Amino acid sequence: MPIRLQLATPPLERDWLERIYLDWLHELAVLSRATPPSTELLAREQINDWLQDRAVDLFVLRRDEEHAGFACVERVIGGTSRLREFYVVPSLRRLGVGSHAAALLFDRYAGPWQVEVLQSDQAALHFWGNVIQRYALDRRREERADGHVRYVFPSRSAK
Repeated sequence: MPIRLQLATPPLERDWLERIYLDWLHELAVLSRATPPSTELLAREQINDWLQDRAVDLFVLRRDEEHAGFACVERVIGGTSRLREFYVVPSLRRLGVGSHAAALLFDRYAGPWQVEVLQSDQAALHFWGNVIQRYALDRRREERADGHVRYVFPSRSAK
């Protein structure tokens, strides 16, 4: 079950990314399933924004050749990498896909990292707390503010 990251290529991945982004918004209860077609425009605009932003890398997560999810990484001034979005399709959760993909992302960008999670999202707190603890060991820091937990840690590839 090899997991790999593939930079999103607009013509090939755009439709899939728009659909999966809408699924993710529904799952987070940001949108209801009965939302109007204008939400498709919202997804299209967000994907376009990420693809056009030079400070953002948008990845498709793959398990073998299957679409497994997506990740959006922002390179912040000062060399910090910030995970903006991360999603694994429900059928592939709890199989190690997310933790493996996260480690690949962290290793890809040397230097400091930030991952922010809503304090109210217990599943995400559990997932990211465990993933980052295993990855960064005792080199992580947690900050709490404005209803979020921010994990700050260095990449293993950081000098």
